Amino acid sequence: MKFKFKTLTALFLLAASNAAVSAPIYQADDGSFIDLYGRLGFNVSDKKTGNTSGDFDARLGFSARQAINEKMAVIGLAQYQVNAAEYANNVAENPSDFTARYVWAGLDLAEYGKITGGRVSSGLIMFTDIGDVFASSDVAMARQANFVDPTAVQVFRQDGTIQYQNTFGDVDVSAAYILGNNTSDLDYGYNGAVRYTLDMGDAGKLQPVIAAQKEKSRHDTTSTLYHDMSDEYSFWGIGTRYYIGDVMLGLLYAQDRVTFLDGSSDSVDKDYEATLVWNLSPDWALRTGYRHLDNEDGDGLQLRDTTFEVQYKLTQRSSIYTSYSWRNGKEGTNKYTHNRVSFGGSNPADDYFHLGLRYEF
Repeated sequence: MKFKFKTLTALFLLAASNAAVSAPIYQADDGSFIDLYGRLGFNVSDKKTGNTSGDFDARLGFSARQAINEKMAVIGLAQYQVNAAEYANNVAENPSDFTARYVWAGLDLAEYGKITGGRVSSGLIMFTDIGDVFASSDVAMARQANFVDPTAVQVFRQDGTIQYQNTFGDVDVSAAYILGNNTSDLDYGYNGAVRYTLDMGDAGKLQPVIAAQKEKSRHDTTSTLYHDMSDEYSFWGIGTRYYIGDVMLGLLYAQDRVTFLDGSSDSVDKDYEATLVWNLSPDWALRTGYRHLDNEDGDGLQLRDTTFEVQYKLTQRSSIYTSYSWRNGKEGTNKYTHNRVSFGGSNPADDYFHLGLRYEF
């Protein structure tokens, strides 16, 4: 799922030249449309190596809708990225390559929900977004998902997914079956998530979420390759967001497990997270959070991260982010290759800072 670099560079230049206006490409009276959107960013940080460096990252996408009748429409989205700041962007051997973030097509059935297929935006994001509030940090939960399916970026997205989503009153639901692609080692997988919104009036709003996923590999049991030793992957999590005034508080617990064909002990991550977002004004936002992750019987990775971040909106679509993360974790060791395991390209014991400029259109 790659574009040639020159092709995407040309598209980004085209997008940037029109960024001062909205990016609708086509709009029809029946609600059909094609839109262009994206994100351009530059970040200065000492996260990767301990030495201060600057990195460019970008996303470019097209979303589309074609009406069939008043109750049904064909929908689709394609989004590509380069130098993604996320952990486990493992669909690219080189982070400077453009890779598919989302590529899917589907049907919008109005009150009967949406059915999408491809590299979709997983419904489990209703859960993972509780902890995923920072521009600077990587998401830790479900980090072992690519042991079974190398196309997976945690449980956010992976190839060959058929997903159904709908809202029933105050309840949002999502369910998916994961087939994988032709090069994947995945035999099958499935996931689901449910979110309930409880409006308590002056006391605020509560949004509890539960989520789970399971996958099975189709590896040759005679293989001795490391990734081919994984047999099953499972993930589950429970958490909530609480909104009151200009403040959002998030709490979650997540656990994922990998079982192996050689009968060795399961590799289990247990992750606790707390986040707080305070929108001080239309221009300023403060974010802070703590993450506590332990791996048992796998690589032994430990994360003890406290992050504080400030966002200032230069315009409605552009922001400056600055943050500092205090870390007191420990690197792990791969039990098959014996290589050191860091997280997000850095030692979990090393503090880091982040300064970024982001423009979205």
